[in-house]
Amino acid sequence: MTDLITEIQMLFNSVTIRALLRALVLSFELAGGILLASLCAGTLLACLKTYAGKIFGRIVTIYVEIFRNTPILFWIFVCYVAFPFGNQYIRAASGMFFASTATICEIVRGGLNSIDRGQIEAGHSQGLSTFQVMYAIVLPQCLRRVVPNFINQTISVFKDTSFLGQVAIPEFLYCCRQILGTANKYTGHGIEARDAFIIFGMAAIVYFIINFLLSSLLRVLHQNTMTGGRTR
Repeated sequence: MTDLITEIQMLFNSVTIRALLRALVLSFELAGGILLASLCAGTLLACLKTYAGKIFGRIVTIYVEIFRNTPILFWIFVCYVAFPFGNQYIRAASGMFFASTATICEIVRGGLNSIDRGQIEAGHSQGLSTFQVMYAIVLPQCLRRVVPNFINQTISVFKDTSFLGQVAIPEFLYCCRQILGTANKYTGHGIEARDAFIIFGMAAIVYFIINFLLSSLLRVLHQNTMTGGRTR
């Protein structure tokens, strides 16, 4: 037991902890940017698929089916290599953005389909434009209803940032692998199986804690929003 504690202290020193924190912050930044961008794009595509007619609906359906039925890692590689603009972070994150947009499109579309069409007609009868009806009546209700599914997507995107390490983006899990690869520099002996167990065990705990806290926070916010809406 003493040897294990000593090993942990050697592996997680001031140098490696600072590197892990920087990598964790980068993972948060990437996940947050991808989620925000894909929420906007996915909501727009869902509106087009639901209300813009058959042609737009079919185009969006093809997009969704392509990105939902192919691996995220494939699109990360494609965008990282093929995108003609942006730095390595933007190019790599674009693959996740396209995949997340397809998923959020279907999430929001489900919410839109749950809205009574009579509310849209009532909005038009009051002289509201289509944009005003969507902004003031439809989307607020829709987004509240899809919060549970959006929570799941938030967790998935944060976990999936680990794929970005495959194109040398220094996110959290990539940093863990780098530390394992240089573990002998800190421990003074060759890399052993217990080093991998310690480092990746720590990574699993961090991912679990962060995702558990994210899901708990978002559920509390959702419950407060729904309670506030009923009170009003």
